[in-house]
Amino acid sequence: DIHMKGGTMLISDRGNPLHLDMAKVLQKNNVKQYFVLGGDGTHKGAMQTFDCLLEIDHECAVVGVPKTIDNDVPMMDQTFGFDTACTEALRAVESAYVEAISNANCIGLVKLMGRHCGHITMNAAIAASCVDICLLPE
Repeated sequence: DIHMKGGTMLISDRGNPLHLDMAKVLQKNNVKQYFVLGGDGTHKGAMQTFDCLLEIDHECAVVGVPKTIDNDVPMMDQTFGFDTACTEALRAVESAYVEAISNANCIGLVKLMGRHCGHITMNAAIAASCVDICLLPE
């Protein structure tokens, strides 16, 4: 049932454990390839771990795999999580529409998440046949 629990099972977060400690564990276990999935913060942390690996003179390839719902990674058609985010956004838009048409003179207003881009909003608006206006941050 691990997939039904939120958060991480590794009890890790930004800065915990220390990057030097992680590098030492990778060295102790003779890990030669370290794969990291995540967004900007995760990849910055992976770079700090890589720097620590260089400091302790352990040869280990650090491979970063972009995982962001924003779908804002150049040269990638689609990132992990984007499809799910669009599906959930569409559900929110359709729910707002159902509520809005249940009374006279009502509107359904939905604000969708997107850090610096409107890809989720744009895709949800296109997928929903009930959207009249869609405002994007670009």
